[in-house]
Amino acid sequence: MNKILGIFGLLLFVCLFTTVLSDSFVGELNMYNTTRWSALFGILSIGVAFVIITGGIDLSIGSVVGLVACLLPMMVVDHGISPGYAILIVMAIAGGIGLLHGLLITRLDLQPFVVTLCGLLFYRGFARWLTDDQTLGFGRDHQTLQLLALGKPCSWATMLLIGGVGLFLYGLWKMHHRARTSPNSRSLADIRAYAEASEISALSIPFIGFLLALIGSARFWLGWETGPGTVLFEVAGYQVRGLGISVTEDAKLLPATVMRYAGIVLFVPTLLMFLERACRAGFRRVRMPLAAVVVTLLLLAGCIWQLVPLFREASPDDQWQVGAIEVTGTVLKTTIMLIVFVVVGSVIGAIGWLLSVSSGVCQQAKALIPLLVTTGVMALLGHTSLAATMVPMPMLILIALSIVAAVFLNRTVYGRYLLALGRNEEAARYSGINTKRMIVVAYVLCSLAAGLGGVLFALDVNSVQPSGFGNFYELYAIAAAVLGGCSLRGGEGNIVGVVIGAAVMRVLYNAINILGISTKLEYSIIGMVILAGAIVDVIVKRIVAKRAVLASQEPDS
Repeated sequence: MNKILGIFGLLLFVCLFTTVLSDSFVGELNMYNTTRWSALFGILSIGVAFVIITGGIDLSIGSVVGLVACLLPMMVVDHGISPGYAILIVMAIAGGIGLLHGLLITRLDLQPFVVTLCGLLFYRGFARWLTDDQTLGFGRDHQTLQLLALGKPCSWATMLLIGGVGLFLYGLWKMHHRARTSPNSRSLADIRAYAEASEISALSIPFIGFLLALIGSARFWLGWETGPGTVLFEVAGYQVRGLGISVTEDAKLLPATVMRYAGIVLFVPTLLMFLERACRAGFRRVRMPLAAVVVTLLLLAGCIWQLVPLFREASPDDQWQVGAIEVTGTVLKTTIMLIVFVVVGSVIGAIGWLLSVSSGVCQQAKALIPLLVTTGVMALLGHTSLAATMVPMPMLILIALSIVAAVFLNRTVYGRYLLALGRNEEAARYSGINTKRMIVVAYVLCSLAAGLGGVLFALDVNSVQPSGFGNFYELYAIAAAVLGGCSLRGGEGNIVGVVIGAAVMRVLYNAINILGISTKLEYSIIGMVILAGAIVDVIVKRIVAKRAVLASQEPDS
């Protein structure tokens, strides 16, 4: 849970940083494109997460994407194969590639790095030879097929309604079946605090679900108006009309409006309740992070008031003479960008510090965190056009795939086998797990996800160049998995975190373009992200190990 909150905080940081400097980030078109590409790379990231969890790596993802993207239009356009059969064939080929990788690694004891690196080179070269380096596409004759990648089946407001109803029902079910436990302490105060925290946790889920459903359905119960309808009949020259119901012009914007005001109205009392519980339980520990939050928020307000207008008005060609120093518009914009970057990062870091400390000193405060985060995010999203934005079809595919992958990893014995394999392969083997089979399964799942990604990328772009299509996509996928909590040592991983990690990578790329940062720095940023993820993973492991040692040395009370 802490890792998910951490990566979500990083996503919030990048979004907030970009929004402060440019309003175009929260525009409807940009939100749609960002969610679409986040979904496409999220599919690849889920696949590589299974391999990383086992302690392996797959460098061939981008080449598999390119090969599948070349084969699909060849089959459909050049050879007239039915699109459905063509998709099944290319998915079977992708699965076969994963099977080959798994067998080479398990039967010949080859290193995953070597096998997948060779695959990266071979599949790319084979795709170029097969197509003679000619650009492929579907033209305009297969627009129905392209809806698989370009379709817009519903709005995010509808998704909020569906998700809210599901979360509400799940919360009711969990309340009905929750276990009645008690704390280890026999103190009456501890028992009361634990009981209150349990009640808050139990009520938060259905309440959040109800709130999301209310927001998603706002246009249905607020977005219409009544008036005189058509004439039903006439009596003595008097016309009897029916009731006319029409949709208002701003119905599309109502979910965002309700989200904004509901978020603010609920966030304030939740925050006050959270701070009251935390300060009452341990004010000395909470006062420093609370002061840090207040100071950083004041700094952010100062940046928005003074520096952001300068950033937006400055042109790269502007020049100012400050004493003997000549300042250009580019230098000014870069300086402001760095200042805002540090300030926004400090705000998110201070908030994370406050949440972490408060949850450690007070059970009730910890139980309030989900509701506090939800209402706060709602208040922020209510100022964007996300609720009015259409949901891209790849996002629905990603959501379905994420649910299946999460259930497989966390709720099935095979998912536990993968985690055990990554933690200690030898111990897993001695415990009776067929480790070789599970490694093969992981690589097959990874290649199938790459194949599905190749199909969607080809349909989305509609112009496949064999020599470059899918290049470095494996870097985005691996970076997203590492950011999402997958340890490169194996044995750890979370599907929700991986999906958020993919969103972080795409938002970073989007921020580079919107803020005018040179795209030449794109791969440098990706490299820094992967390195930072690896460093944080090592640091967290050391902290956890140190705390475990200290806890074992404490005398039993």
